[in-house]
Amino acid sequence: MVLVAVTGPVGSGKTTVLSSLAAWAKENGKSVDGFLALPHNRVEPRKGAEEYVLQLIDSGKQLPFVRRDSSLTPPYRIDAGTVTALAVWADTLNERHPLSVVILDEFGPLEARGDGHMRHWASIREAMPEVVVIAVREKVVREIELRLGVPFDVVFDATEQGTLKHLQNLVVHHSDWVRVGQFGAAAGGFEATVGSALHQAKIPMSGLFLSVVQSLVMMYAGDRLASRGRVMWVPVISAGLKALSPYGGRLRPMLAITVQGFLFSLAATVFGWNVVGITIGGWFVGAWAALQGLVLQYIMIGDNLLPALDVMVRWTAEYLHLRLPGIVSLIALWTALCGTLSAIITLFAWLRRHRLPARIRTMIDKGARGITGDFGTPTLSAAFRQGLRDLVRPLFWAPVVFVGIIILANGSTWEQAMWMVLRAVSVGWVLFAVARLFDPRKLVEWLRRRGHWGPAMALSRALRPGHEPNRKKSEEEPH
Repeated sequence: MVLVAVTGPVGSGKTTVLSSLAAWAKENGKSVDGFLALPHNRVEPRKGAEEYVLQLIDSGKQLPFVRRDSSLTPPYRIDAGTVTALAVWADTLNERHPLSVVILDEFGPLEARGDGHMRHWASIREAMPEVVVIAVREKVVREIELRLGVPFDVVFDATEQGTLKHLQNLVVHHSDWVRVGQFGAAAGGFEATVGSALHQAKIPMSGLFLSVVQSLVMMYAGDRLASRGRVMWVPVISAGLKALSPYGGRLRPMLAITVQGFLFSLAATVFGWNVVGITIGGWFVGAWAALQGLVLQYIMIGDNLLPALDVMVRWTAEYLHLRLPGIVSLIALWTALCGTLSAIITLFAWLRRHRLPARIRTMIDKGARGITGDFGTPTLSAAFRQGLRDLVRPLFWAPVVFVGIIILANGSTWEQAMWMVLRAVSVGWVLFAVARLFDPRKLVEWLRRRGHWGPAMALSRALRPGHEPNRKKSEEEPH
């Protein structure tokens, strides 16, 4: 269930927007129900009307709802017969399952206290509509969320242009973004738990293993999306959750998740969502797993890296009396090997994609709990302090010291070696701090400000997963 709020003050056009949404949903074959509070005798534009009539959307029946009475707070007297009729409507709503949209107009101060329409929320939620759109008085949004027991997935301002269009798009495409959020949360939870444990244990090839898992998650997630390009947001969400993980480093896994997701999506976009595009996407994921460490070291160390590695290869070949190719050829061979392994596994999963593996399903069911805990907003000073701690990790210093020894042995001066170390420390510190500074919650706010409600909804749901049980198992299991 996707929960949407349409906010605004009295007389801001909330009912007009919801009425238009209901008419559009009916015209497009959507099963829609709910009620609208139609104002009668509104004296001032931004003041409540003298009376309101409740219109049931499905039947079109109108019932007298409230009439102004200044002796009451709020200043309206509610019609007891309509209250009874509304309770009957709510109790029988689940008989109309499945429902595409339920529209509720409106929730205000009365509902913020737990009265009024809030009494029917349990019955409405039990009916499991796909989308619930509620008109909410802007001053009580937070109080309404607390009473509902779940936060709103999306909040639209009734006074902004395009709100109706956004609502229509949400009704059509919401299932895609729910799926993206679920798979992104599962992948992020897996990376933050299993991935962190593997990285801490320094298990060889763990990076390639995690990359292959991500390739499979993206393939399974995208296979049932109406718009396959949205699968790119799965790794973005996964990386966002990793940014909140209190365990292990962040830079390497966040970079790997994001770049591999982009490469996989690029391959699927260029070559199509077919056996060719998926296989090439899987190859890209494995190839980046092989190259990422080298790319990061090159960014930190600079041009001294490859010559130092080439010297090491020549020394090894001479000591073992072997004929080895140059460092570039070795890197290309290793990249091709890792890419091919990832491509083969992804291809095998693609051929069996109609049956979701039990372990992937477990990731969706359990991993979608995501990262639990109360994490404060990262500050610039805290990010740089944590970046300094990342600098003392042996994984950072091992290649720096190795390259330093090599270039000194090959005639470089101590000054050149120290400049190389200084560059590595400076660049590494900045990169580590930037990774620590990233806050996915701010990304949600930015996406909402830019009007990208779909990615914002998917990411916000992933950041507070487990807010509702699965409707049915088949929703997460391809047929």
